[in-house]
Amino acid sequence: MLHVWECFLFLRHINSSIMQDRLYIIFIFFAVFSFDLHDLRAQERVTKDSLAVIELLETIVVGDASPGAKRIVGKREYLDDEKINMVRSQTLGAALSHIPGVQNSYFGPNSGTPVIRSMSGNRVKVLSNGAVLNNLSGISPNLDVQIDTDNLLGIEVYKGNAAVLYGGRAIGGAVNMHDNTIPSALFPEEVQGHAIVEAGTNSGYRQAVNINGNLGKYWAWHIGGMNRRNDDLKIPGNTKAPIAYDPDIDDLTQSLAQVYVDAENIRNLSLYPYLSQYVMDRLGDPKWGLTQDDLYTFDEYSYVNGENIRNPDNEYYVAGQDPDTPLYNKVVHGIYDYAPVTKGIMPNSHARSKAVNFGTSYIRNNFRMGIGYRYVERYYGIPGFALTSRPSHNHGHDHSHDHNHHTAERAHEYAPINTSGISHSTLLESEYKPVETIFSTIRLNYVMQVSDDRELVGSAPGNKFDSNRHTVRIEAEQKAWKFGKGLSGIDYAYFRMKGEGEQRYLPNNQSREFGVFTLQQLNYHSLMLNLGYRYDRVSRRVLSDPDYKTGRGLAGGELSDRNFGLNQFTGDLRWNFWKAGFMNISFNHAERAPEVNELYAGNDHFAIMIEENGDDRLDKETARTYEFGGGVDYGRWHASLTYYHTFFDDYLYLAHTGISRSGGFLVKEWRGSDTEISGWEATLNYRYTWGKENSWEISSFFDLVKNKNTSDDPVRKWAEGDYMPNLPTSRYNFSSTIVVGKFLLYMAFERYGKQRYLGKNINPEPPMPAYSLLSGRFAYRFQIKQYALEVYAFGSNLLNAEARPQNSYLKYLAPLPGRNITIGLKAIL
Repeated sequence: MLHVWECFLFLRHINSSIMQDRLYIIFIFFAVFSFDLHDLRAQERVTKDSLAVIELLETIVVGDASPGAKRIVGKREYLDDEKINMVRSQTLGAALSHIPGVQNSYFGPNSGTPVIRSMSGNRVKVLSNGAVLNNLSGISPNLDVQIDTDNLLGIEVYKGNAAVLYGGRAIGGAVNMHDNTIPSALFPEEVQGHAIVEAGTNSGYRQAVNINGNLGKYWAWHIGGMNRRNDDLKIPGNTKAPIAYDPDIDDLTQSLAQVYVDAENIRNLSLYPYLSQYVMDRLGDPKWGLTQDDLYTFDEYSYVNGENIRNPDNEYYVAGQDPDTPLYNKVVHGIYDYAPVTKGIMPNSHARSKAVNFGTSYIRNNFRMGIGYRYVERYYGIPGFALTSRPSHNHGHDHSHDHNHHTAERAHEYAPINTSGISHSTLLESEYKPVETIFSTIRLNYVMQVSDDRELVGSAPGNKFDSNRHTVRIEAEQKAWKFGKGLSGIDYAYFRMKGEGEQRYLPNNQSREFGVFTLQQLNYHSLMLNLGYRYDRVSRRVLSDPDYKTGRGLAGGELSDRNFGLNQFTGDLRWNFWKAGFMNISFNHAERAPEVNELYAGNDHFAIMIEENGDDRLDKETARTYEFGGGVDYGRWHASLTYYHTFFDDYLYLAHTGISRSGGFLVKEWRGSDTEISGWEATLNYRYTWGKENSWEISSFFDLVKNKNTSDDPVRKWAEGDYMPNLPTSRYNFSSTIVVGKFLLYMAFERYGKQRYLGKNINPEPPMPAYSLLSGRFAYRFQIKQYALEVYAFGSNLLNAEARPQNSYLKYLAPLPGRNITIGLKAIL
């Protein structure tokens, strides 16, 4: 771990004269990082920021709105640092969840990745400055993306296919975060930066510092970090959905809601007209194994000792009943949680994190080279519980129950799921602008990331991933000519993972990915055509691992090596007409290689309470996407409407088998099947400014997505239904921002509908109730001597609504956090 004194030594060598005049910098940095996190491996109660909303002043961006060479890629959305800072979020998914077409996966308040048009995990690539991050959320959703949001300059979101730019794992979209670790230009001031301190009623506290400066004529430097902590979060009502305590809850939903239903089936004796004489004669003989339940029969005669004997009448028989009356009645004696829960508190929702980042750049007119380092450390809980040992209790024929005994026994067998992670990243960036070549800019990015991610049952290690990733990206931007411009490049990534722990579900493995791509833009009057192609070569390997025991899945213990060749193509045509309107049509062909968990997973995946089985025979995933859109940019108004339709061949998903092992472990396996995804997105924005510092903006959006099963596989129809379960719901958003002088007021309202396109978890998926979220921010900036200060307050879920996202795997276990109001102070140096 990087300690405060190391950061101090780094700053001391920057410029002694600067530091003599700026001792307050050291004081702020020390104050922020003097909070010791102790040992991240110990189980301890902690908490997070509640759900936050980011103001999107310019949501739909098309064509050349992207910075640098990314201009030619077509549609994407961009959030600058001011919009990110409007309201902070603990996870990347929550930070981006107020962009149309993007929602949060919400695996509890401390783990959430972007869901873009119903796709997430292995289909949405997360990058930093164009280089892929070590994102394991596609392997296990409790493993959150380890980032420092306080160090971000902006975030690019590519909705839909971005595979030509970033490879097959961007088949559903990409998120590219730009941070300030390596400065890209000299700063306006010799030393500048800011420090933040804030605390919330339901979000804990946070401190952050970000300091930048110049050293001489050609060197720029940066150092920053943050510290964050919260205890268990407050929620409105119960942590579990009402269905968890419904006596009619089915067996699979019981596992998802983590409850035991203590029930028995009792024979309806009034339906049987007779008692079996044959059974009566043998009831007391243990060798026959007969019980009282076997006495009752519809037969008037029994065959005893070679002759038919009339059976006695059943005194409980009631004649004339409906023939469809069930033979057995289910009697529920009680419903019990895996572990005790408290009303108004989300269990095991604690979180704490720390980050340090620093870097420097040598900058000349046509050349820049920089090096940097990032450290992120996190420990947080998941609002669910995992088995420490599997229960083996069964009811006997006497139907006796000792509920107090069984409740205590099962409480002992389950412990909270915790996750810890430490990530070290070494960064190298360079940029060269040659004078007499066809290229205007050549860029090189290299990242080496070493991570330690652990899944804990309580404080005991259950599964550990040690991963090492190297990525190299080279981009060459062509000089613009009369009819267009272009971008070409090469990507290489190496990934190695080693595992430890008694509950491992992945063997040691290694992946290599190589890609080469080109994107070209042609312009003629009001028409713009983007064309791009990429070829990827992907290899997956299982490494020697004598301690790993293979599972019972379709991989069959073979764990075969796999190689994939992938082709990506994009074509996008845009027409600008009447100086205010635009229309565009695009086609994308993308292919994705199965990830290591889809090929090689096996055994119990306790963090999500399933037995997960890969299949090393899976084929690559292929998608063909058609997108149509149009809109108007007229004065202060902007409006757009987009429709998209994607046809997947061999869409890979975790499918039900219908089997449940003892202890509630559902058996699932990775399969490929045809699927279609379609949806609509619409936006409307109005912005009015007056004077130099005054503005008013209102905006709204609507989105809807359907992920539909189009295969003729009867097993899939039986298990998952017509639509994929856990689909994001349709929603609409209204927001308004007013800036008058030094005051800012922001309010946002969002309505999530009740899902109409429901799938199945073998049994029909129940819809979660519709809900509304209201958030807001107030800020005032003032000056004390040469220092600018900003005091602010923001609130999330101000209506204190019980909100359970339909797309969340934990929707039965935990709602969104309840009402939170945070007060903060930002000092600008």
